[in-house]
Amino acid sequence: MRGYPKHIATKKDFENLLAMPEHRDRALKDLATIRDIADDKAQKTVSITKDELRGVETAVKKEIDNPMPVYKIKGFKTRQEVADLISAADVKKEV
Repeated sequence: MRGYPKHIATKKDFENLLAMPEHRDRALKDLATIRDIADDKAQKTVSITKDELRGVETAVKKEIDNPMPVYKIKGFKTRQEVADLISAADVKKEV
């Protein structure tokens, strides 16, 4: 691999990047971003009504639990698992 990848798809990709000294710092920043994203809730559109006179559509939305936050998409089970990987990488970095 040459350079840092544009897209990191899985937990294993992060583990591999953390093992490479030249990519460790950037991978840690990306992991911290995933850990800190506030995406536990999502918006669900319940209904859409159209005002014929003004030609405006109005959506009625409801807040729901997000079934697939970014950390789950990447293959982590919990945000704590992301934090643990960051902590483990920081410990290895200091040694």
